[in-house]
Amino acid sequence: MINGGFAGGKITKSSWKRHLKEVYQVMEDSQPSDLPTLSFTKEDAQGVTPGHDDSVVITMILANANLHRTMIDRGSSTDILFKPAFYKLGLEGNDLKAYPNSLFGLEDMLIQPLGYISLYTTFGKGVKSKMLNIDYILVNVNSAYNTLIGWTTLNRLAAVDSTPHLCMKFPIAEGIAIIKWD
Repeated sequence: MINGGFAGGKITKSSWKRHLKEVYQVMEDSQPSDLPTLSFTKEDAQGVTPGHDDSVVITMILANANLHRTMIDRGSSTDILFKPAFYKLGLEGNDLKAYPNSLFGLEDMLIQPLGYISLYTTFGKGVKSKMLNIDYILVNVNSAYNTLIGWTTLNRLAAVDSTPHLCMKFPIAEGIAIIKWD
């Protein structure tokens, strides 16, 4: 679990306070969003070893490249890009914006990010895909993964993941997109 990042109001204390004020205001006319029902079937689990203890790890398109080893991490409030992947994507340090806060949860210690970068990210393929502009926090920490996708992005996608099925589903204009494990 990683705490920190952009959940609830970006970087500054004033933006966080502004977000909290919005959360605590009860809107009488607010309606629940009209999301489709997402469910998982036996067919979704084809090729998956029953009884496994694996996380959902996918491939997505980041900065116009297929980025493998992307972990779906519902316990994290932020999206992380690890330094080796940053350089493999051909990105440079001058593309980074300052990130003044620390993260908690990686390697059981306080992590000072190297900065953050906004990147277009595509989940899925072809017409069964959705693109988002995501703020990734860059960290110099050893990891088996290239990126971690946290609950803020999963909420923006309206995505639901299933570890027994090792896949993720989210609504798109043409129905439901499915991303299987990598």
